[in-house]
Amino acid sequence: MAPPQSFSLPLLLFARISALTVAALLLYWALVFNSHHSSQHSRIYAARRHMLLMVIGLILVSGEAILVHRWLPCSRNGKKLAHLGLQGVALSCGVFGVWTKFHARKGIAGNFLSLHYWMGMICVSLFAAQQWLPGFVSFCYQCEM
Repeated sequence: MAPPQSFSLPLLLFARISALTVAALLLYWALVFNSHHSSQHSRIYAARRHMLLMVIGLILVSGEAILVHRWLPCSRNGKKLAHLGLQGVALSCGVFGVWTKFHARKGIAGNFLSLHYWMGMICVSLFAAQQWLPGFVSFCYQCEM
């Protein structure tokens, strides 16, 4: 396969710098600013872990998986393996992010009442059903879907 074209390198650098900026600002916001006014610090940290895991996992790591699959200079199977691994990390972050939200302020039953919960569960479920599972099957059977 041909190496990336010269005009795509600045776009690749811009995407990675943007992702690092988002991750740094998100970490800074989560660690420095106290946006919750509660005396229960463990629940505050659970809410922050939820936010960090969902954004960094499902958005940034999944985006990096797309970039790796397109621009990684190695064999086709190496690209597919790196892509599959990063998508697995993204899915793990999403599942663990949902799990940390269950242990936050409202508990498991209280989360079923919000639209945010249902949309999040739909997104994580669709990510698993449409991205990770078919990709894993495609990689194992060495076919294209």
